Amino acid sequence: MNPCPTLDNLDGSSTAFVFETVDLGVEHAELESGFVPFATLLGPDGGRQVWKLVGDEDGEWTQEQCVALGRERLRDLDEDAHCVTLVYDGWFTGDGGRTEAVFVEAYELGRPAGVHLCQRYERRDGRVDPIGDPMLVDDEVPPLVSPDRQPREYPHLGPDATAFALDAIGFGLSELEPGAAVLSPVAAVLREDGAADLWRVLDEEDERTIGEGLELGRRQLASVAPTCRCVALVWGGDRLDDEDREGAVFVEAHEPGRPASVRLVQPYQRIDHDRLALLGSAQVLEEAEPLVPPAEPARSEAFTRLRQLAEQKRS
Repeated sequence: MNPCPTLDNLDGSSTAFVFETVDLGVEHAELESGFVPFATLLGPDGGRQVWKLVGDEDGEWTQEQCVALGRERLRDLDEDAHCVTLVYDGWFTGDGGRTEAVFVEAYELGRPAGVHLCQRYERRDGRVDPIGDPMLVDDEVPPLVSPDRQPREYPHLGPDATAFALDAIGFGLSELEPGAAVLSPVAAVLREDGAADLWRVLDEEDERTIGEGLELGRRQLASVAPTCRCVALVWGGDRLDDEDREGAVFVEAHEPGRPASVRLVQPYQRIDHDRLALLGSAQVLEEAEPLVPPAEPARSEAFTRLRQLAEQKRS
């Protein structure tokens, strides 16, 4: 599909991402007659996320109210992103007729405006057939994300450690996407030179519980050199008794030298066997004891000699 040449407010990667999102919206239209608006995010590193914007706690909302709520939640986005979209369905009137359609509002962060696209479709024998190619409705819509937004800050984690902890959550989500119901604890270390080490705390034949695996992982990380930049434990999975197919990925992260670790949770909803929709961004659960014990303070040779003399006198 050739991108429309008037999409001047999107670069090449954002344009491709937006057309992928249009296709995803059509897939949602196939699942049911009408779907709850959702968002997609293209990360600076090319990673893709699907966000569920409206939950059961929001009550009985009309489609218009859901779209308005989605815009409100994206405006103060605290996730690092290159491009974001808001996806919803409705009706398009034109070309002498009225058809169902998927609408995608897209915004590349840092640009003066966003764009608005529409993919018309019709239902035939239980399937959805697109009508023509996506149409550009407007190429000067207000930005979805406020330029004055304040990125989320996590306690006890500097910029590098924060990025590492969020990457660890991303790893956990990727491990669950192929349909795995449970993510057994995984330990991760960001070394002083910027390289990362990753290992599974329990092997496939280990019958210990998740809790026992976490305790083992904490003991393993306690022996890591305090000169590393960050350590983390990642685990989670589906709530097997939950009809809404929701679950969560947890990470316990610690930046050596800081007074505490921080535990984060990333809730999600399973769209299908292979895909997850994030329910907002990662939230702080609580603080915890440091995963890596503080380093012993350095002792001078003179102090060591004095201590040896004092021990000799006592003996």
